[in-house]
Amino acid sequence: MRYFYKITALLMIIFTLTGCLPAQNTADNPDFAAFTDELFRSEANSDSLTLNYTLAHPENYGITELPGGFQPFSYEDLAANGPALENLLATAESYDRDSLSLKQQILQDVLCDSLQTDIQGTKFAAFSGALGPTTGIQAQLPVLLAEFRIGDRSDLEQYFSLLMSVPDYFRSLLTLEQKKSELGTLACRTSLEHIISQCREFLQSGGFTVLTTTFQKKIAGADFLSEKEKADSLSRHEDCIRQYLTPAYQSLTDGLTKLLPLAMDNGSLSSRPEGGSYYSHLVKRITGSSLSVDELESLMKEKLDTAQDTLLAYAKKDPSLFSTCQSYVGDYPSTDSILTALQKRMTADFPQMTDSSYEIKYVDEALEDYLSPAFYLTPPLDDSRTNVIYINNSSRFDASSLFNTLAHEGYPGHLYQTCYMHSKNLPALRYLLDYGGYTEGWATYAEIYSYKYTGVSKDEIGILRNNMVVSLCLYGLCDIGVHARGWSREELLSFLNGYGSWGRETADSIYDAVTDEPASYLKYTAGYLEFMRLKDKMKEKLGDRYSEKTFHTYVLNMGPASFDILEKYIQRYGEL
Repeated sequence: MRYFYKITALLMIIFTLTGCLPAQNTADNPDFAAFTDELFRSEANSDSLTLNYTLAHPENYGITELPGGFQPFSYEDLAANGPALENLLATAESYDRDSLSLKQQILQDVLCDSLQTDIQGTKFAAFSGALGPTTGIQAQLPVLLAEFRIGDRSDLEQYFSLLMSVPDYFRSLLTLEQKKSELGTLACRTSLEHIISQCREFLQSGGFTVLTTTFQKKIAGADFLSEKEKADSLSRHEDCIRQYLTPAYQSLTDGLTKLLPLAMDNGSLSSRPEGGSYYSHLVKRITGSSLSVDELESLMKEKLDTAQDTLLAYAKKDPSLFSTCQSYVGDYPSTDSILTALQKRMTADFPQMTDSSYEIKYVDEALEDYLSPAFYLTPPLDDSRTNVIYINNSSRFDASSLFNTLAHEGYPGHLYQTCYMHSKNLPALRYLLDYGGYTEGWATYAEIYSYKYTGVSKDEIGILRNNMVVSLCLYGLCDIGVHARGWSREELLSFLNGYGSWGRETADSIYDAVTDEPASYLKYTAGYLEFMRLKDKMKEKLGDRYSEKTFHTYVLNMGPASFDILEKYIQRYGEL
């Protein structure tokens, strides 16, 4: 998964074609540029972690006063965000569209869409939260701090300010959870237990060792420090972990443990007050799709049935293909060999991009049980060279899927899409307007597409692709079933057994996954299906002129946006 964090209070907010449509204004509107650039600076500078991951050289963007650590917040702060967002929306909409360049018109569309969704979200402040077993800040923080860039003295001070701010920030997170227990929107018992267990594991197994190790390496290479300053920094770092990080995680653990008796066993959002409406909003925000929950459910069922019928046809044709389709797994002895092969083989289907470097790292053992099988950390906007892909070697994950995992995280997935976008010189604010349905949908699309590059036969590629579509749709339907339909664990198991033989343990793990992170899986499933719908629209628009490379170039040039906006500009294809 792609990981980019912009933390403001609690909310984690991380062209080359030609044609014959009417001529467009090619010059930027300076007033609109000033407005969006100032908004970019404000968002990028909201806290030190966001700034460090957004810009390597903030001074080049007019940022001279650095932000400090995380800012505590309250439930009342979240509920009162509406008027400020509405004012921003009114300002964004006030600029005459005809006075904007094409890039600015797209930015206006994306910004207004994002603000409208955020305004709708203020109705559901009671469901806000930054804690979660996989994507929660308490799970992400050790890795994010370990990857914090320290290039000068100001970076070093920003890093320490983050460490010292964690107790107050975590305290505000816990206060919000206490408020949610009063409002009836507290997470279910198993989700809280997963977070508590995770925090305890961090504390008992030395989960912060990774911070000490990486910090020591950074300080050893800090030529801007004297030897005495290096020694002082290492000592100060140990003190910060002992005085701030460890107590913060312990307090969070203790506080959540006290809330356990108040948590429900039922993990369905629909069992909470206004939970059904919140889920509908959450699905729209996470996926970027305008399809309703009912429409997405129907689409997934349709694609699931089609994929299963296709797999049955392959089985009738040659059952042995289901064994031989995995023959490519042993052809690549290392992650570098896989990424090299992917970069070479994708050139015919995807637009070229300047070389991008990357580093493969492995999740610390203390974090393996709680993080994803792999994830990509986005580089700063002004330095695309520092790409990092983390691989989780936990026994929970199938090592044989590494080829497609690296296609998802690397080429032509997240790393490629991010670096390509950085090369297009879009307005800076575009890089902060996050659309998970686009980014994860693209990476999932790239992963499925990458079976083409495995070297197996066409029929075997068909089996691999359709098998993954089946998995995507099954998990997506489980998410909707639990949160919109109120499925119990038994009902989820019954649904799965309608599509094969599933054990209780596997079904329970799926139930826990979708209750831990509601709608999170849908950005993969719905995002992928929406990209396939866009592809059909592009084929319809271009007819004989269509090619895969044309479609991929269009999607990548547009950048993250809702699927309605992406479809809208297909009708203006040739103008971009």
